[in-house]
Amino acid sequence: MVLIGLLLLAACNQPFLYERQSNIPGASWRSLDTLQFKLEIPDDTSSYYLVATIRHTHQYEFRNVWIKLGLKAPGQDSTVFTDFNLPLATTDNWLGTGMDDVYERRVRLFQNPVRFNKKGTVTFTLQQIMREDPLQHILQAGLRLEPVRR
Repeated sequence: MVLIGLLLLAACNQPFLYERQSNIPGASWRSLDTLQFKLEIPDDTSSYYLVATIRHTHQYEFRNVWIKLGLKAPGQDSTVFTDFNLPLATTDNWLGTGMDDVYERRVRLFQNPVRFNKKGTVTFTLQQIMREDPLQHILQAGLRLEPVRR
């Protein structure tokens, strides 16, 4: 009974507001393949960290991946695009966590938290913008929105 209570309590203290990954068919991410993520912002007074997630195999040939993030905030007519260089490895080790031949790396995209001035639907898009096209051995890419703890 105590164990059930602890599990319920842990479930209520969720460290993120939103987390989604999209599968990359055939582990081959084409530059024209735009991943889209939509979420509802329930609170316009909170700040959030935006985190990108990349899951790849040990056969991935590069130490990084360049992505283009599109963000369309509630009440906005246009999408704002920003490019990011996500480090995935040092000279001799993969960063992030790994099991067998699959590695997952989470990278905070902006140093400072983001805040949405209006409640409503936010649309994010992700594209790979590497010179290699298609980009091989990328299994999934996604986003995570983490509330800033006060």
